This record gives sequence, C-alpha cells and structure tokens, in this order.
Amino acid sequence: MKATTRIYLDAMLQNIKSVSFFTFLGVLIARLGASDFEIALSNSLPALFCALSLAFLTRQLPVTRTVFLTSGYVRQFAFICMALSVLLPNPVPVLLAFWSVNAVSVIVTSAQQPAIMRRVIEPDRFPTLFSRIKMIALFITTFGGLLIGYALDATDRLFPYNYVVSMLIGCLSTFTGMSLIAGLAPRERTPIRLRWMRPFQECDRNLWWMALNNAGIYMTPPLFTIYHVKVLHLSNTQIAYFVVTSGIVSAIALPLVRKLMERYGTMRIYAVALLGMAACALPYGWISHYGLLVAAQAWTGLTMAVCDVATQTRMMEEAGKHKAEMAYFSDFQLVMQLGMAIGPLIGGALLQWMPMPACFAVIAIFRIAVVLSRAMWPNPSNKAGKRKPVGLAAP
Repeated sequence: MKATTRIYLDAMLQNIKSVSFFTFLGVLIARLGASDFEIALSNSLPALFCALSLAFLTRQLPVTRTVFLTSGYVRQFAFICMALSVLLPNPVPVLLAFWSVNAVSVIVTSAQQPAIMRRVIEPDRFPTLFSRIKMIALFITTFGGLLIGYALDATDRLFPYNYVVSMLIGCLSTFTGMSLIAGLAPRERTPIRLRWMRPFQECDRNLWWMALNNAGIYMTPPLFTIYHVKVLHLSNTQIAYFVVTSGIVSAIALPLVRKLMERYGTMRIYAVALLGMAACALPYGWISHYGLLVAAQAWTGLTMAVCDVATQTRMMEEAGKHKAEMAYFSDFQLVMQLGMAIGPLIGGALLQWMPMPACFAVIAIFRIAVVLSRAMWPNPSNKAGKRKPVGLAAP
C-alpha cells in the first residue's frame, strides 16, 4: 500500500474516532452531572499529561515500529476503559483518570507520526498533504457528526449505553488507523535508555507565541460546553449542526486558504485566522438565537481549521532547521499542549468570577492582544541592533 494511501486512510479512521468518541464527550460529561470545574478539567487534564509525556518521555523514545505499536496498545486500553467507565456509579473521576493515561500514550504516536511521515513524504508535498488530510477530516466530521448526534438523540432512552456504543466504535477506528501508520515506521531494534533530559531546548520565541495563542484558543471550549448544554439546553443533534456547518464552510474555503498561504506566507494567514476567531468570540455570550449560534460556530470552525493547517505546516517547515528532529517535534507539541492545558483552566476560573458574556469578551480581548503583540517584535535580521517594526509573519 502506498504511503500516502496509508496516511489518508489513517486520517479517515482517526476522524471517525474523533466524531464517535470525542465530539459529544463534553456533552456526556455534563449530562453525567459534572461540575463546571470538572468540565474545565476535562479539557485541561489530558493536555497537561500530554505535556508531561512530551517533556520527560516522548523525546527519549526512538522512532520505531515497536515503540509506535506499544504506545498504540496502551492508548487502546485507555480508550476502552474510558468508554466502560461511563457505566460506573461515579464515572467522571474514573473517566478523567483513564483520559490522562490515554494522553500519555497518544502523544507518543502524535509526536512520532510527523517523524515517520518525513521519511516517506517529500517536504514540498506537505502543504498539499495536510490540506487534503484536513478536507478528509471536514468531510468525516460534517456527516459523521450529524449522524452520531441524531443517533444519540434517537436512542436517548438507552442513556448512557448509547454513548458507550459510540465510543467503542471510536476505539476500533483509532486502533486500525494507528496500525496503518505503524507499517511505515522503521523496524530496527533500538535500545531505550531513559534519562533526565531538559525540555524546551528547541523552542524559539515564535513557538512560544504560537503556544500563547493556543492557550487563548482553548479558553473557550469549556465555556462553549457549559453555555450550550447547561444554559441553552441544546440537544446532541443541534450541537451536531455546529459541526456540519463549520465542516461545509471549511471544506469550501480551505483550497483558497492554501493558495493564500502559498502567496502571503503561513504565519500571516495564521494570524488573520486568530483575529477572526477572537472577533467571533467577543459577543458570543450574548447570542442565544440558534441561527446566529450556527453561524458563529461555522466561522469558528473555519478559522480553527486554518490554524490547524498553518500550525502543522509550520512545524514541518521548521523541522529541517533542527539537528535534533525528535526533540524539536517533542518541544513543538509540548508548548502547544501546555497552551491547551492552561487555557481551559483560565476559562473555568473566569467563570467563577464573572458572568458568561464577560468571560467570552475578556478572552477575546486577550487573544487579540496576543496576536497583535507579534507585530511589536524587533526584526532580528536588522544590523547594529536597530529595531524595526515587522508584520505578523515569522522572520
């Protein structure tokens, strides 16, 4: 099987997993009686354990088929335990515990997969590859999200068993996809010697800036869940339409976005998408009309898709400049996961001190300020230490 075929099939299967396992997991946790803090923690805790894994474990593991498969087996075990924990009397703490175990293993495969792909794919093909992967993701999430949402509402009398079945479908999908990528990994046997290694050695200020943007992005997901489920009492099908509309809009717009990236640069388009996302979040807490919510989520989904493609493209573009490639991939994922871990906790903390509309407004203003702060950095290429304002593009 061709390498690109394996990669595209894995993308399809991993997105089936995302739809059937994670799209409505926040809804499930809220319906199981989780507090606002537990909802915020469910968004933060997995990313925190991903960061810990990246800092002290992932960078030390060789890129081999054995390591990739072993992490996949641990990941599968944790996924199954997450699905079955829903049937326990007090499921939320157990679900979060196994979600954390899953995070430690899933980040190993996530960090190693780009290194595997760099061995079999030419660098100039990455923008097209990631764009097509994103298109596959949009197609699966658009139609799969609607299908799963409708199925969960139609079988609501079986709650929570209907969610368990959906999650088990995700378990099978993710393991099959992981096995396809494992076939591309080197088969040599490399001894593993774990020792203390200092993280953040491959980080530069652009990477820290992107991590800060990531923290701003992930301040809103727990607020979305609380607002949609606890305040507006939306059904799974109504939430699924958010996924459908954002998927359709993103699928139409991404080919144009790819051309804009090639013309104006990845980081400029990344910054514009961040500003667009923040502007949409600014009035969100005052919006209750369902049609406006759909439009806002469609725009948020589009800008998020642009940020995902830009982030992946940037990571692969910069990898060739680093001698310690695996350390670079680990550090890149580490700082992004730190942003994902800190963001939801800040969003949840704000909700304890101010009303929902004010939380969205404060977060949006923070995100706009972070993006614009990039334009104030001096250009390191200037001679004699002269400071010259630069645009939002990376130097």
